[in-house]
Amino acid sequence: MDIPVRRLRVLALEPYYGGSHRAVLDGLIEHIDAEWTLLTLPARKWKWRMRGAAINMAADARARLAEWRAAGGEGAPWDVVFASTFVNLAEFKGLAGAEIAALPSIVYFHENQLVYPNRHEAEWDFQFPLTNITSALAADRCLFNTRWNLDQFVSETTPFLKRFPDYHPAGVAERIAAKSAVLPPPFDPRPFDKVMPPLRGLRPRIVWPHRWEHDKDPEAFFAAVGTLAAEGLDFEVAVAGQAFRETADSMQAAAAALGDRLVHAGEPSSRAEYAALLASADIAVSTALNEFFGLAMIEACYAGCSPLVPDRLAYPEIYAKDLRYGHADALVAKLRSLILERPEPFAAKAIAEAFTFDRLAPAFAGEFGRMAAAATLGYRGRGVAGVAPVSDDASGEGT
Repeated sequence: MDIPVRRLRVLALEPYYGGSHRAVLDGLIEHIDAEWTLLTLPARKWKWRMRGAAINMAADARARLAEWRAAGGEGAPWDVVFASTFVNLAEFKGLAGAEIAALPSIVYFHENQLVYPNRHEAEWDFQFPLTNITSALAADRCLFNTRWNLDQFVSETTPFLKRFPDYHPAGVAERIAAKSAVLPPPFDPRPFDKVMPPLRGLRPRIVWPHRWEHDKDPEAFFAAVGTLAAEGLDFEVAVAGQAFRETADSMQAAAAALGDRLVHAGEPSSRAEYAALLASADIAVSTALNEFFGLAMIEACYAGCSPLVPDRLAYPEIYAKDLRYGHADALVAKLRSLILERPEPFAAKAIAEAFTFDRLAPAFAGEFGRMAAAATLGYRGRGVAGVAPVSDDASGEGT
C-alpha cells in the first residue's frame, strides 16, 4: 500500500526578526517547500531577547498546540524546530511542554557570544555565552555559518566553563562539536539582478555597508578615508549601514568631515535602494572587529564591488589574500591603490554566487528532512516529504 507523503512542518523561532536574521529566514521560507509556523519578535534590545524570548515563545507554542489538539490533530503540529541563537532553546523546551520538547531541534548560529567583543564586561554578561552553550546542548543539531564560528565556539566553550567557581562541566565542547556542521547563510540576488549596472561616476566610490556599532569599527574606516582625503585623492564615500539612537550623532559627525566626498549616509529606505547603492560603488570595505560571516560584503561583491576585508575573523575562509589587509596602514595603502587604479566591476561576483538561496536552500532542506526523520520514529508509516518512512524493522539508530 502506498504511504501518503505530506509536507515537512517547521516551527521557526526568531526573537530578533530583522537584518540578516530576517533575510535568511524569509528566504528559506520562500525556497523550501514546507508548512512554516513563525514565532518572532521585533529586532530590538537583543540582550533582553536572549533573556526572555523563550517565555513568550513557549507560551505561544503551547497555545498553538492546544488549538491543534482541539481541532482534532494528533501528536504535535510540527516535525522540527528551527531556532536562532537569540533563543534560549533549553528554556523554551522546558517551558513549552513535553510534546514540543520532544521535537527534533536545530539551532542556527549566525553568531556566538563566546567571542563577542564586549567593551565593558560585567558578570551578568556571562549569561549570553552560557545561553548559547545551553541551547547547543539542548539542540539535536547545531549549524554554524562559517568554520571560524564553529571552531571559535568549540575552542572557547571549555575555557568559559572553567570560569565557574566550582563544578566545572566536562565534555561539553566535545558533545557540541559532534552534532555540529557548517552551512553558510544564503542571500537573495534578485534585488541586485534588477539593478541595471549604472554608469560609474567620475570619481571612484567606496561603500561601507555595515550597521554603525562598535564591533564594526566605523572609526577605523573613517580614519582610513580621512587620511586619503587629506592626501587630496578624489573619491566618494557612501555609508550604507543602520545607525541607532545612541550612535546616530557620531555617525553624522564622522561622515560630515568628508565634505562633498560623502554621497550617502544612513540605512537605505528599501532593498531596491540598497541594491542600487551597492551597484553604484567600486569598492566595499569592512573594518569589522566582530564578523561571523559578513552578508553585506557578499552582497556588495555580487553587486559589482571589489571587496577589501580584514585578514581575520571569518574573512579568510571566503576572500583571497589579495582582498585582505592586515593592519590600518595596509588598509590605507590598498584603498589608495584601488582609488588610483579603479577596479573592474564584477571581478568578485563569483565569490558571492556560491551563497545564493538557489545554491544553499537545498542543503537547509536536507538538514530539516534528516532531523524530521527522527520524528517519524514515533509515528511509524507516516511519511514526511523528502524523508523515507521508517520500516517496522528499523533499528532506531540516528542517521
